[in-house]
Amino acid sequence: MTVRFRCKTGKNLRVMGNGDVNGMGGDGQWATFTVHVLGPGRYGFCNKNNYWLAIKGGRPCSSMAYGDPDAGFLLHLNYDNSVSFESQTHPGRYIGVKRKGGHAKMAIAGKPSTKFYTQVV
Repeated sequence: MTVRFRCKTGKNLRVMGNGDVNGMGGDGQWATFTVHVLGPGRYGFCNKNNYWLAIKGGRPCSSMAYGDPDAGFLLHLNYDNSVSFESQTHPGRYIGVKRKGGHAKMAIAGKPSTKFYTQVV
């Protein structure tokens, strides 16, 4: 399944080649993900440029390795049909986006406070 994740910025979550992850993506290759089932309840998200969404060293980043344990997430379905991403290697830590100075910046929240709205493409 191929998807995009709309953020509260009004744009899509994207994983960049330089390791950055932010909420300023459009509808292109950096912000379009293939969903992979990595194990029971464990999912990975790889964009069209083969960069995986990951959390390493306590911060969101990209990974180029299939099966990288830092690129596995548990999905939480929220009451409004949005999803939140909980890290499998850092339980209780979630991918988050916050707006600052007109730019979206990634942060790790201790609760699923950031919601992403899924668009199947």
